[in-house]
Amino acid sequence: MPTSKLISFFTRALLSIVLILIGLGVFLLLWSTKPLVSINTDDRAYPAVVVMEAKKVDVSRRIIGYGTADAHLHVDVPSQINSTVLTLPSRIRVGQSVKKGELLFELESVDFNQQVIRAESSIQTALSDLAILEVERNAAEQRAELAQQDASLSESELQRIRQAFDKGAAKQREIDIAKQKTIAATSAAVNATEAASRFPSLEEKASSAISIKQAELSLAQENLKRCRIVAPIDGVIQYVDVRVGEHVTNGQRVARIVNSDLMEISLRIPSFARSHISSGDPVFLRSAGFGKRYWEARVSRIAPEDDSKTRTLVVFVDVDQNSESPSRIPPGLFLRGEIVNTSTEAPRWVVPRRSIRDDRILVVRDSLLRSLPVSIDFSITGAIENLSLPDLDWAVLNTQLMDGDFIVVDPGGTLRDGMSVRALVAGEVSGK
Repeated sequence: MPTSKLISFFTRALLSIVLILIGLGVFLLLWSTKPLVSINTDDRAYPAVVVMEAKKVDVSRRIIGYGTADAHLHVDVPSQINSTVLTLPSRIRVGQSVKKGELLFELESVDFNQQVIRAESSIQTALSDLAILEVERNAAEQRAELAQQDASLSESELQRIRQAFDKGAAKQREIDIAKQKTIAATSAAVNATEAASRFPSLEEKASSAISIKQAELSLAQENLKRCRIVAPIDGVIQYVDVRVGEHVTNGQRVARIVNSDLMEISLRIPSFARSHISSGDPVFLRSAGFGKRYWEARVSRIAPEDDSKTRTLVVFVDVDQNSESPSRIPPGLFLRGEIVNTSTEAPRWVVPRRSIRDDRILVVRDSLLRSLPVSIDFSITGAIENLSLPDLDWAVLNTQLMDGDFIVVDPGGTLRDGMSVRALVAGEVSGK
């Protein structure tokens, strides 16, 4: 038994030693064949950053504004009388084109026909009264003339009797009788003249009454015409507010017609931009919602006053277009307008918007990063060929940069001021 235990002990010990030697041999083999790590001391050891060369670009000041398109010519068609809708043509529907003078609605006209008849009858009655006054005036004038002649004869007779009385050929009684006749004739002449003098005023009154009746007839005829509501302009129907059988009142809107051949866009821009815009400046319009569409126009007018509440001013842009074109500006569209002031074009420092972080940019000078504070004058959108970047959003700086600076296009969170970096020019990177 002791001998077998000794043999077992030596066997396990020998096996353990063999395994240890095998493991040591494997370790030595791996150590001798390991790859050597080379230490690179050139610039490729630094982090790479994409940069663009700072340069001035000829740009014009641009101001962004927003507004709603409105048709320059649009009409809310009202009813000008109180009546009931009698006829509505079948083609009068929303979206249908109409021509000026085309029938939109026909209203009940019985009452207005009767008003025309009554007005015409009143005029005939007034004309008859005026004719009777003319006859009576002629008769009154003749009576006044005869009374004047009778008074003259009585006065002559009185003078002859007085002359005879002075010669002793007449008595006082004859003078008194002649004097009574003269007074009576004179009184009759005065009455006849008074009656005749009233007729011009009566005729003037009758003429005024005829004018009033004629005005009433014209109004009645006009109201009769208003029973036919027609399109006042060429355009497209936007709303139809009534149906057959409905009662309409004076001033009530029955339809709306829009002519979009000439559109007016009132853009609201910041008040400080008033000194930077003028009539005739180009305007690039874009629909502000989904599915962007683009138009080009020019500034037509500038409102003289600023809005103190919103601190904005209104710039009007007129767009002459084909109302049947599918690419037209529809009324009510909310638009974004970019006004370009061509008179302010000058070389300026321009950088991508994405290169600015917390009002600072990173520039590479002698392979070292430098953080510079910057002030933005205004922003522009669109591609700039001279800068060899695909960006569309740019910032025009008030801050002066140095020729030869390389601006970090997209500064990451790991870049710090003073770091050594390897600059890759954007144009060369895109070319490769």
